[in-house]
Amino acid sequence: MNKSLSKSKYMAGLSCRRKLWLHLWHAELVPEPDGMNRLIMEQGSLFGELAHQRYPAAALIDIDIRNLAQAEADTLTAIESGTKTILEATFRHGQLRVLSDVVERLEDGSWHLIEVKSSTSAKAEHIPDLAYQRYVMEANGYPVSRCSVLHANTAGHWPDIDSYFSDVDVTAAVASRLSQVATDLIDLMPLLDEGSPCPDVIFSKVCTKCDLQYHCWQGIEKPTIYDVIDARKIAAMENDGIFYIDDIPTDYELSASVRTLVDRMQQKMVDIDKGAVQQLIGGLEYPLYHLDFESVAIATPLFDDSPPWRKYAVQYSLHIEQADGGIEHVWFLHQDNSDPSEHIARSLVENVGPTGSLVVYHKTMEKGVLMDLAMRYPQMRAPLESMANRIWDLELVFKTPYRHWQWTTRSTLKKVLPTLVPDLSYQELEIQEGGSASAQWIAMARTEDKVEKAAIVEALLRYCELDTLAMVRLLKLARELS
Repeated sequence: MNKSLSKSKYMAGLSCRRKLWLHLWHAELVPEPDGMNRLIMEQGSLFGELAHQRYPAAALIDIDIRNLAQAEADTLTAIESGTKTILEATFRHGQLRVLSDVVERLEDGSWHLIEVKSSTSAKAEHIPDLAYQRYVMEANGYPVSRCSVLHANTAGHWPDIDSYFSDVDVTAAVASRLSQVATDLIDLMPLLDEGSPCPDVIFSKVCTKCDLQYHCWQGIEKPTIYDVIDARKIAAMENDGIFYIDDIPTDYELSASVRTLVDRMQQKMVDIDKGAVQQLIGGLEYPLYHLDFESVAIATPLFDDSPPWRKYAVQYSLHIEQADGGIEHVWFLHQDNSDPSEHIARSLVENVGPTGSLVVYHKTMEKGVLMDLAMRYPQMRAPLESMANRIWDLELVFKTPYRHWQWTTRSTLKKVLPTLVPDLSYQELEIQEGGSASAQWIAMARTEDKVEKAAIVEALLRYCELDTLAMVRLLKLARELS
């Protein structure tokens, strides 16, 4: 049986014809999203449902993915009955099918097509999505004269539903893209037919961010040029038949920094500038407060007065290290479904002294949290600003003076730790990365099941504690270089 082309599959086909074919004919190969990707997808769906509250008089089409013909019929009924606004309107033209978030009938009989996005702005990738929807609507005889992206407004505050959204008119951009849709379909439509051959793999930088790379790249040994080389150099290397990093000739023209990286990877070297490492470490002042926050930021309301995508620190781990080597671990975890900010600020002021370095890994998060708390709570501004000013970023050691060939261009904690401290591992934890931690905190804060809550609390504490314990161990290793 031939397949239909939804707007999500149309977008997949624009990025890669093989990706579209696999999604159509071998969906079992597509991995379920996890961690941050899963949280973002869930928030996209929930944000779309939240947008329905802006249209209380609208007709909502009941979508059963197993019976979209009924949704098409219900959409037609709503249109023919004169309904002004329809949510989840469903249109089909041959093998082309779209579910549109919002369509509004205008006074002249044309339609306003609205795409709801949980992002904080209208983005370039939203335009072909809307162009495809407009193409299918107009093929059904419904002229579209206006197109908009309804996105999250970070200045909004719940429960003021209207303030939660911003409407951006993208009519002109969609109109400019519309003629390209027919051209795209010439290329994509044959893939919808049963028995169509799977397109060959076309290796590109796009592959490194595709959920099907694991399947398409079977037998490919890493690292390749797509893992580490600047995209501007990729085409020239492809033309020269270069695929693996090991294929790059020693006399190939590269910038000095890229040549250093390539040499390190080809020769499997570890480059350590001990003097530079010790100079960085010399800036530390005891006691050392190894600090890591976990935060939550979602598109939909967390609690009253919360804007979309506001980052709330909900947890921290703190390993306090004295000059004599003594270490104490303290922690904070907000466990209620309410704003944690004042509670976490008071806990920090209680546990972090007026002197000593705050050791963090990639300071953007921790410094941002501390400065935000200082602005929100003037009565604690002085100690919180002092903490922010005493931050010492351990990642700087592993960005330049200490480089391992296995890290390629990266220096994240989860990249560095397995190489240098293999006995500490996230793999055995129930929570292994930040997206899962955010999702689990939300579940923990909202559940009334005491057993479930206790289990999630334990998992969150173990995850965050490992982050700061990892910093203790990595700093110890860096000290031992002298």
